[in-house]
Amino acid sequence: MKTITLVTISTLSLLLATCPQFAKAQAVGMDGERRQPLQQDATTPADPGRVQALASAQFPDTFGGLYIEHRPRYRVVVNFSRDAKASLRQLTADGTFEAVTVAHSLRDLDRIGETVKQVLRAKGLDCTLSTDPTRPSLKVWMRDQDLAPARAALAEAGLAQPFVVVTAYEIVELTGGGKR
Repeated sequence: MKTITLVTISTLSLLLATCPQFAKAQAVGMDGERRQPLQQDATTPADPGRVQALASAQFPDTFGGLYIEHRPRYRVVVNFSRDAKASLRQLTADGTFEAVTVAHSLRDLDRIGETVKQVLRAKGLDCTLSTDPTRPSLKVWMRDQDLAPARAALAEAGLAQPFVVVTAYEIVELTGGGKR
């Protein structure tokens, strides 16, 4: 039995070791879609997670987020509120990455979000915030019945901006159907 177990483990480790190499050689993603290979070396951090971490650390006041598009072609969009192309060139020369100039950095959206929270809480309204780097925008999630009062409060405070999107979330209650 130990021999079978050892063979299984070594076969599994062999498969796990070769899968990333195969995917890289074939330039396919996890979904099987063909992609342009991302080159990596010491001067070109082509990994999107690594570029995001570097951008956030080196350009905290201007970095506006990062997202990956698969269609119409594969590309990694990196947003900056100013000097987008120059900032991205400092992080990578990989042509898969594209710099886009946006109106607000993530830091700006976080600051605006804190003000939005304060205004809404002062009116007795509860909300959850998130940012969307594809727009870029600040999403304000709240109960459906609170949408109209929230929009009025934000307009009164001068925070009714096109990039502040107030939207309803749905509360899902457990039915207890899984009890035994």
